[in-house]
Amino acid sequence: MNIAVILRSREMFGILKPFLGGHIVAHYTSKEDFLEDIKAAAQNRPYFLSEDSVLIVNAGISVGEDILSSGNIKLVQQFGIGYENVDLDYASKKGILVFNVPTLGTYNAVSVAELSLFFVLALARDYNGCVNSISHGIANQPMGNSISGKKFAIAGLGGIGREIIKMLKPFNSEIYGLKHSKPEDGYADRLGIKFAGTVDGDFKKILPLADYIILAVPLEKNTENLINDETVGLMKSGACIVNVGRAGLINKDSLIKGLKSGKIKGAGLDVFWEEPVHVSDEIFHFNVIATPHIGGATYESITDISRICAQNINGWINNGDLTNCVNKNLI
Repeated sequence: MNIAVILRSREMFGILKPFLGGHIVAHYTSKEDFLEDIKAAAQNRPYFLSEDSVLIVNAGISVGEDILSSGNIKLVQQFGIGYENVDLDYASKKGILVFNVPTLGTYNAVSVAELSLFFVLALARDYNGCVNSISHGIANQPMGNSISGKKFAIAGLGGIGREIIKMLKPFNSEIYGLKHSKPEDGYADRLGIKFAGTVDGDFKKILPLADYIILAVPLEKNTENLINDETVGLMKSGACIVNVGRAGLINKDSLIKGLKSGKIKGAGLDVFWEEPVHVSDEIFHFNVIATPHIGGATYESITDISRICAQNINGWINNGDLTNCVNKNLI
């Protein structure tokens, strides 16, 4: 099979490529390079994507009609769990299968959960204030807070959310978890948390209780702008927000207003409304600790993602396996 890979990181591609043995593989670091190559090839020479092919793509790279109408793509493999960057309706209309990589049971979930814990600890100990003190030669400041015994609201109880729970338990945390579907009886007890509810029905109820709100839920119609003017108003004064899901879970203007007023003490963000984000962005005028969308960017995680990408592709080619296909019911 011919495979085109759009991954910004050459290092990630270096981990992925050995898993794609037996296939013809071309790597692009941007969507623009991919489209330019197709355009040039169409004018001057036959192109390998004119045959049946697979596309592997980074999160944050939009995959719409411009890409999906190019060549003869039969399958799009998302390099991770989130696939909101893919025009699922158009892909389904064209008969193009879209696969993702679930986080449960992989190092991707562990890696994102570890980053969530980093944000929580950095916000608690005022990491930005520490950097400022060091830069100005100040010792013994700032004061911080312990996270022991604090209350956490976790939106998303998939692989990432469950790993976050495991990591917070040693801190004697009181954890309120939310999932898409209604939890069955005893679900909270099995996870060892205080409460388990639904994103739709219980998010607003638990906001006044939480010292830290962690967003680890997919971006869908019912989760878009979970953090908005209304929900910021319901939050406990001085609470912190951590987002390791997708930027669209938060209304940016509402977050800025909350940070500016002090209603929100700080935010830990791995995802942004425009990526790559630049230090000149208005959001950095406030107490924001940021990483450049690297939640799953550990060697262990990328190895797991690469393995499952290849497993998905080879399983479909050899056996018609659609286990991780997200649009099989639409085609």
